[in-house]
Amino acid sequence: MEGVINKSIKVNKYHVKNRIVMPPLVCFNWGDDEGFEIVSRAKHYGDRAKGGTGLIIVEATAISKDCRITDTGLGLWKDQHIRQFERIADSCHPEDSVVILQLVHAGMKSVGKNVYSSSNVEVKDKECLEMSLAQIKKVKEDFVSAAIRAKKAGLDGVEIHGAHGYLLSQFTSKVINKRNDIYGGSLDNRLRLPIEIVKEVRAAAGDDFIICYRFGVNDPTLEEDRYFAKELEKLGVDILNVSSGIGAENITVPEDYPFSPITYMGTEIYKEVDIPVICVYGIKEPKQAEYLLENEMIDMVAVGKGLLADPNWTNKAINGEDVNVCFHCSPWCKYGKDGKTCPWYGK
Repeated sequence: MEGVINKSIKVNKYHVKNRIVMPPLVCFNWGDDEGFEIVSRAKHYGDRAKGGTGLIIVEATAISKDCRITDTGLGLWKDQHIRQFERIADSCHPEDSVVILQLVHAGMKSVGKNVYSSSNVEVKDKECLEMSLAQIKKVKEDFVSAAIRAKKAGLDGVEIHGAHGYLLSQFTSKVINKRNDIYGGSLDNRLRLPIEIVKEVRAAAGDDFIICYRFGVNDPTLEEDRYFAKELEKLGVDILNVSSGIGAENITVPEDYPFSPITYMGTEIYKEVDIPVICVYGIKEPKQAEYLLENEMIDMVAVGKGLLADPNWTNKAINGEDVNVCFHCSPWCKYGKDGKTCPWYGK
């Protein structure tokens, strides 16, 4: 069984040494208001690299200060931010881990009282207005600038965040996007912004730079998702990381399916494209990852809270050893406040 997890896979020009992915998990309250870390991410991600993880996706990082998920999140909107990501690359690469960075614009979910989205949206305690064409142009420029900085930092690529109800998800979703211009209405119009961002990042960063797309499943019929996944493949996206999108709560799965609806959607997108696909959500024990890989249901498996609980999760899984199992802390994961309060932190 260990050979299934430990099998390498090619992503762009890189040979990822195994099938385990550390997904982008925000470390809340580990940064300051200017997007700089106050707790070392080089150690945080370096420990998971030492633990054997093949592909590490660094947590959601804002492309501008006014689009942050949290006011303590990492930023890459100015050159001064580059050094903290150089340290991450320097800590992970000696362990033969491939490391990329997730870039995000939170849209209507951004920190602050005045925010912007694909359309005017009613948001509690905020004013959310429709983006102008000039603002959309600036979003594209900010994604490209952040990707170039990530490359200068020595990272192997970027993941463009198009899931979890953040800005690009707000554009692709017909529930949120009510625009009447070229960015709204038809499916192709709603997909226009992420497609333009992918094209412009590729042109700026070059063919050897990994572009991953965090794919938010929005349509329970799968038809729009299938179409979008194929379009991203045609554009040269190297890997799809499938997670939840707007409307994901309406997904239906076969009664005997042993994993979450989000995992299911990842395995369905896997059938549609020839580029590597990552599935995620609730996969905490090696036997779960082994099942998905052994049965050729997916290319790679993202292990989130499992890797927070045990930096050595991947090596233990490969060697058939017991891993630290996440405690499912109530009412939510301790990393949602401060990772140092996790019962497994430092152990």
